[in-house]
Amino acid sequence: MGGLLGWAYRQRCCPPQPLPADIRLDGKTAIVTGGNVGLGLEAAKQLAAHGLSRVILGVRTPAKGEAAKEEIIRDSPGCDVQVWALDYESFESMRAFSERAATLDRLDMVILSAGLKFIEFIQSRTGHEMHVQVRPTPNPSQVNHLGTSLLSLLLLHPLQHTARATGTPSRLTIVTSEVHFWTPFKEKDASNTLSRMNEPDSFNPGITRYNTSKLLNMLWLRELSGKAGPDVVVNGVNPGLCLSAFHRSDTGFGQRMVNKVLAWTSEQGGHCLVDAAVRHPEDRGAYLSEQVVTESVFFFPLWWWV
Repeated sequence: MGGLLGWAYRQRCCPPQPLPADIRLDGKTAIVTGGNVGLGLEAAKQLAAHGLSRVILGVRTPAKGEAAKEEIIRDSPGCDVQVWALDYESFESMRAFSERAATLDRLDMVILSAGLKFIEFIQSRTGHEMHVQVRPTPNPSQVNHLGTSLLSLLLLHPLQHTARATGTPSRLTIVTSEVHFWTPFKEKDASNTLSRMNEPDSFNPGITRYNTSKLLNMLWLRELSGKAGPDVVVNGVNPGLCLSAFHRSDTGFGQRMVNKVLAWTSEQGGHCLVDAAVRHPEDRGAYLSEQVVTESVFFFPLWWWV
């Protein structure tokens, strides 16, 4: 698992399948971050199509979220679609978002799909390298890791509350990637890994830092799964390479050709997200790729990241 040839084969020969039509989500509430575009939007649309009662789109730009809301309602008029502001580059925004989520009468599932990919060093407003922070702006590493990690912690309580009230485990799904296999992760040898990743000279142009951020996601969700208890199923999902705005910062010839030959559609990527969020209830701390549980990375304890 994790080789380039194997990845290319699976992209060509193992397209994701939609959720079976008989699976119903009536009465349930979901949060989808990054839900105004790409895979997040597709996942929200597919959940709504299966009878989801309420979906909350966590978006950085509410106006774009409203456009996505109209698209979902057009196909699923019975779904209550709400647009909530969420900026992964702002810890305050994430806390405000989670406080609002705590007022919901129920929260059955969360898909954390907001993220970004940059091929050059950019610093977030919090002082972290953007991939480590979290959010699709001109900065990326802190967005993919710290923002996702913080929000996953903040949303645990409403997920646990719903699980205890309904007698059914809630679901927390973090979108990761197969590229977490493909990073040298030299920063792990520094005395403080995250501090080292914030230093410009640690950043190699290209997608290595993005790959590392996805490894951090995997390490985090495995540890979180062990701490979340039986009430919340925490898993990670690889949506594969999909055609979406996600790759807008990487417009090189090689990426364009790979997209043209191997990429799935955003709808197919959405199939992966929904499958991970709805199915596989017995798998915890798992890495799902091609809609099946797959072996992933080695384990580091949570304290290793402090």
